[in-house]
Amino acid sequence: MKKVWDRLGITFSTACVIHCIVVAFLPLFFPAISIYTHSTWIHIAVGFIILFTSPLAFIPGYRKHGLTWILGVAVTGLFFISMGVILEGKVTDQTSHSVSIIGSLFLVFAHAKNLQHSHKHQHQCC
Repeated sequence: MKKVWDRLGITFSTACVIHCIVVAFLPLFFPAISIYTHSTWIHIAVGFIILFTSPLAFIPGYRKHGLTWILGVAVTGLFFISMGVILEGKVTDQTSHSVSIIGSLFLVFAHAKNLQHSHKHQHQCC
């Protein structure tokens, strides 16, 4: 069950990257679609989902493998996603979404490593 949270975390973080690229950068090339692509509530909702579900993967993972660097990468990702949500509406969409993209990339990496090291730990003997 714990692996499910890492897989969902990778899915949510990847969806966040795709959403942020589409919303922030596609309108630069196709300005007419900008009125259809941006919904502030989606950015905030996905940010909060990621913020509240990530610990469900990283805390048990850390207890299993004890690697603090994975927690550090995860916390860095969560920090950037939090900043992206906080900056929403206060700076340009490109800026707030770029910050969120950075955070999501950190989280995808952290979730992947969390899965990998939890799996390795599970098969170690003695």
